[in-house]
Amino acid sequence: MRTRTFAVIGLAVGLGLAVAAAADPPKVEYQQFASSAGKYKVLFPGAVRTETVEIKTAAGAQSLVLDSVSLPDETLFVVSYIDTPPEAARAEPGPRLDKIRDAIRGTDGKVLSEKGVLVGLEKIPGRDIVVEKPGVVIRARVVLGEKRLYQVMVQGSKEFVTSPTADRFFESFEVTK
Repeated sequence: MRTRTFAVIGLAVGLGLAVAAAADPPKVEYQQFASSAGKYKVLFPGAVRTETVEIKTAAGAQSLVLDSVSLPDETLFVVSYIDTPPEAARAEPGPRLDKIRDAIRGTDGKVLSEKGVLVGLEKIPGRDIVVEKPGVVIRARVVLGEKRLYQVMVQGSKEFVTSPTADRFFESFEVTK
């Protein structure tokens, strides 16, 4: 059942994301964004659009919040978060991160790289993942907060999502209180 929950999260984030154009990498000027509801802050490259998607899980309806910025070349920056049921929050991080990776990969993706990370002073467990799908590459940092799952993502060309410009977005992500 938790597998389905994480697959839905990955799919909700993955569906509807625009396919990146093979144009020059966008020029990005970052601005600080802080979400008091999401309890995080990050540097986003523009005005943030927030939407909430209700998803059904074994634990009942859950709200998945997506904060995003889409650039003119269809490069997309996203931070999503969802509160996890207590039993999921107590589960081992490795298998949970595997399920999320598999949901991001979907049936048509190929994992190009992945590595474990510890985020912030609290050393919150997470994983950096790069997935290639037809026509687009998705780079994600999945972070397992105490009771919350965060996904920090950039979608676009492989050159952009693995660039120092994208690195800055990922490195700026911080869970707050």
